Amino acid sequence: MLSTDIPATAADGHGSGGRRVEELAHRGLYYGIQRMRRRPVDRYIRELTEWDALSTADLNDLKRAKLAAMLEYAYEQVPLYSTMAWQKAIKGRPDTLESWPVLPRRTLLDRSEMLIRRGDKRGLVPRRSSASTGVPVKVYWNHEGLARSWAAEYQPMRWHGLSVGVRTLKIWGSSGSVEAWVLNRHFVPSHDLTPERLDRAVRYLEKHRPGLIWGTPSAVAELARYVGLRGGQREPLAPYAKVGGEQLYAFQRDEIERHLAGRLIEAYGCTEVGSIAAECPHGSLHILANVHIEIFRDDAPAPVGEFGDIVATTLINHAMPLIRCRIGDMGRLSPEPCRCGRPQPVLAELRGRAADLLLTTDGRALHSSVLGEALRRYATEPPLGLAQNFMFAQIDQHRWRVEVEAREIRETVSLQEQVLRLLGETFGTGCQVEIALVPKIGREASGKYRYYRTPYGSSNRSAAH
Repeated sequence: MLSTDIPATAADGHGSGGRRVEELAHRGLYYGIQRMRRRPVDRYIRELTEWDALSTADLNDLKRAKLAAMLEYAYEQVPLYSTMAWQKAIKGRPDTLESWPVLPRRTLLDRSEMLIRRGDKRGLVPRRSSASTGVPVKVYWNHEGLARSWAAEYQPMRWHGLSVGVRTLKIWGSSGSVEAWVLNRHFVPSHDLTPERLDRAVRYLEKHRPGLIWGTPSAVAELARYVGLRGGQREPLAPYAKVGGEQLYAFQRDEIERHLAGRLIEAYGCTEVGSIAAECPHGSLHILANVHIEIFRDDAPAPVGEFGDIVATTLINHAMPLIRCRIGDMGRLSPEPCRCGRPQPVLAELRGRAADLLLTTDGRALHSSVLGEALRRYATEPPLGLAQNFMFAQIDQHRWRVEVEAREIRETVSLQEQVLRLLGETFGTGCQVEIALVPKIGREASGKYRYYRTPYGSSNRSAAH
């Protein structure tokens, strides 16, 4: 039996008949506009809901059929897949994924025009990554693919009793005012979260009590930390917060659920293939039906349960069908199903930005997520716990510069001792640190944010979509 685990406050429209009418009105308006644009999002949401009720075997059969059809289509319609490298690898077996080579990110960047389907290009819609790595990816989508991608974004919200049109505070890089109004969202741009802007967001939450806060993990966590530093907040300001577009760290989840929202929901996706996974009420990241995911170690698929590079194949985008695309993140598939009963496989571990590496004092390279894990132990412990934000910039394997945005910290001796303890436990003894108290730590132009800078500069990809 499928477990829904929908809290009563979510299922009944957050306790207000007027609120239910409001959400229905915005949902109907959004669906109607999308149907006029040849994007029947509501139909695809219903389809995905029906697939939720399938057995694992039946869903696997359905996805295998969709995968085989997409491979045949890509082989016939995409110029790059007719070149010698692909022809030599595929050897006339286009419907067998195992015969396809991996598509490197560099090829996607350098030969993107050859990945667009043959024929009329009018009506195709470009989607561009945030360029937080300095090298934006542009992927073209057709109308049906876009509608299915958005349906895959919205449908898992129903697992938590949330639907399109729920009153939302959204903290993101950009949004159109008309789009925000149609979807019942109060928009807060994340690229410059000043105290005044954070204060206005808190006042909106206190007055309007939205059902959802939606944003990047760093932006939502920054709002949560602002609420926590103000003190006096006991009840959640919203029943749910949904985050995506960046790596989610445990200390961010702790901060958000302690000060801001009753429950955090993680979503994962990327520009290349759209939505990839969503968190269920039992806390598992389920891989969605619009994409096929493999885990690779070097140049070969890894056994289920092993950690490696995430390789994605779209099942919905016929404008630019990316087959076995190495998207630059790392993860691990669970060999066991989730106890919620849903048939989708589970992404048991996820690390964004596979190329973001930090150095230990003895020269070993560690993934940047180790710093996020260390911050769980220290981010709420004063004096670092008094900071509104912080940035750990590694200069070389011994030297660090740590910027701290705080008004309550007056001297840096104890802060330096705390940071040295954090770095020493994580990267080895002998770390040297320069502490800089700053009025504001800037975000990237996209509104995204990392708590670290690697000694190599930017990584090769954003985990965003």
